[in-house]
Amino acid sequence: MVCCPQINVQQRAGAIGDNSEVKLPFQIRVLLLGVLLSAVGNGLVFSFLFIYLHEVRGIPSGVVGLISAYGALVGLTLSPIVGSLVDHWGPKPVLYISLLISACGYFNMASIHGVTSALVVTTICAIGQSAMWPSQSAIAAELTSEEQRPRYFGSQFALMNFGMGLGGMIASLVVNIKNPQTFVNLYHGDGISYIVYFIVILFVRGVGHRSSQERVENSNRSGGWSEVISDRVFVKFWLISIGAIFCGYAQLEVGFTAFSSIVAKVQPADIAWAFAANTFLIAVAQLWFVKRMERVDRRKSIATAAFFWALAWIALACAGIVHSQALALVIICQIVFGIGEMIWSPIMPSIVNQLAPEHLRGRYNAASTSIWTIASIMGPVLAGVLLGAGLQWIWIASLVTGLSIVAFAVMRLHLPNQNKEGKSTGASGRD
Repeated sequence: MVCCPQINVQQRAGAIGDNSEVKLPFQIRVLLLGVLLSAVGNGLVFSFLFIYLHEVRGIPSGVVGLISAYGALVGLTLSPIVGSLVDHWGPKPVLYISLLISACGYFNMASIHGVTSALVVTTICAIGQSAMWPSQSAIAAELTSEEQRPRYFGSQFALMNFGMGLGGMIASLVVNIKNPQTFVNLYHGDGISYIVYFIVILFVRGVGHRSSQERVENSNRSGGWSEVISDRVFVKFWLISIGAIFCGYAQLEVGFTAFSSIVAKVQPADIAWAFAANTFLIAVAQLWFVKRMERVDRRKSIATAAFFWALAWIALACAGIVHSQALALVIICQIVFGIGEMIWSPIMPSIVNQLAPEHLRGRYNAASTSIWTIASIMGPVLAGVLLGAGLQWIWIASLVTGLSIVAFAVMRLHLPNQNKEGKSTGASGRD
């Protein structure tokens, strides 16, 4: 690591003054508007990929799963390149390009007619998405102080849930499996939403670019990815985060749904009510949670999120035992899980961006994005293997145990925090 071992997190991230303004500045609110509009587009198609590729385009179900995994692997492979590009050119040019690529990819989802075209379009979408998230987070970090970041990331999460919920409602009124044109219209709408986001970002000015002098200076002082890897605090937090996402979010799409329908005997249509309860809760209560957690030790916040996720899986286990109350328990599972989400979502990216030196912010955010990709690849594998073998109780036990380990590990890690006066504190960045 290039920086001296004695430099602590406060020096790297910058202390926050007592009079720091938590209210989000105008430009960050413009960025949030773009996030919301893009989320509406995502909501139009979010739950229909399998149905569209398998039932509308006739691609075998097993191949659809491989195509989805392929897209995740493409994104993971590109993550280091994206981080380097963001640090060299600045996040805004990368975000512009990523939005145009994403618009092209999702718009052309409507043109898929076989495996080859599905792979091509999936590649385009994966390239766009792998570049969008790190660059978006890096711009937000430049526009906010350390005290403002939890509020920004919490607001982003709430608006994404609201937008996707709204998009899903619109899609439910439009989609018809007997009419492929309805799916074409939805994917066209998703592609257009990225163009709208692109236009909104044009009004976020004065940030996100690197001058030629800045590029030279960053190249001269940056150790690149070797500097990121040598940051032992970040690497430990990265590993802990993979464990948390693997035992949490990554189990929702396959594990939660399969357990609810196969073991708890809840009808697939009723499972949608559980997801709806989760989305509604987050849209309504996220900012309240952000405000309540602002002065809480960040290690305790992460551990508390892990605790609620473990509690959610225990509620799901009860649904598999008490079939008469299965639907209620499945909904409770998603509500409790949502509480953990509302604690996790503003804290995790705030920690990443506080640990990140200015000249390496792109790489740190790219590494953070890869956490989700890695966990999302591994999570369905665990759920599929254990639930497919009838080992549903071992699946539940492994998740609860894993989240307990996450809570224990994060409490032993020296993370930056804000004390009651709002100042940044923490241990050495090299731990």
